[in-house]
Amino acid sequence: MEPAVGGIGGWLVQAFPDISSNLIAAAIGGVLVWSTTTARRRLKLVRARRFWRALGGRHPLIVLGAHDFGPRQRWARAGVVGMGDIQALVEIEAQLRKLGFAGKITESKQLTPRELSSDLVLIGGPVANDVTRTMLAKLDGVVSYAFAEDPDHEAHVVNDLRSGRTLAPQYEESGYPVRDHALIIRTPNPLAPDTSEIVIVAGCWEHGTAAAAEKLGDRKLLRRLKKMKHFEVLVETTVVNGAYYNTKVIETRRISAR
Repeated sequence: MEPAVGGIGGWLVQAFPDISSNLIAAAIGGVLVWSTTTARRRLKLVRARRFWRALGGRHPLIVLGAHDFGPRQRWARAGVVGMGDIQALVEIEAQLRKLGFAGKITESKQLTPRELSSDLVLIGGPVANDVTRTMLAKLDGVVSYAFAEDPDHEAHVVNDLRSGRTLAPQYEESGYPVRDHALIIRTPNPLAPDTSEIVIVAGCWEHGTAAAAEKLGDRKLLRRLKKMKHFEVLVETTVVNGAYYNTKVIETRRISAR
């Protein structure tokens, strides 16, 4: 038995307003989601650009360290770079490029005295990067966190000079790190404080270095730093099978001008 035409027409008349309302609501919802996502993305870019603007506009040198590693230098005369440091380099370069900035990549031992007084982004702690070690020594009394040697693991720990506490990586039974700490520091370059700045991204191990570099592009962290021109950030990350996860900011501190 075929349905009556009038019955189908009546059903369409009754159903059409509901269908229209649902379509309109779905369209409005889609626009709102798109608008919110776009607004958040643009706000993140604005904050990131604000962070990198002065430094990025001057085309900083991105400085990577290279380990000598004694006997292994036979097959790597220029030194050996850890994968975590390379990850940090790629991450920072991507952040700069996304904002329309560019930096020149160089190795720590290749810097000239003149370049040491320029704008620098230093990747790696004092063991991995000679320039990081030099700058941290020059910043003694300026920053409130410092790296200290951990001879048991041939690495470093982070000392909180304000409280006296030590933040050391944690290790599994085999001695492999399962938790790492890192510092992000932005200050005037102590060799030319009136004309240039430095950003240090350094972990106790290279896992912390990579995690800190990625965290530098985090929207929430950039929001916390928006009123701080110069600062210290302590981060912690979990290490599983050589990869870092669940990186979190432990504390941010303003560095005041001397």
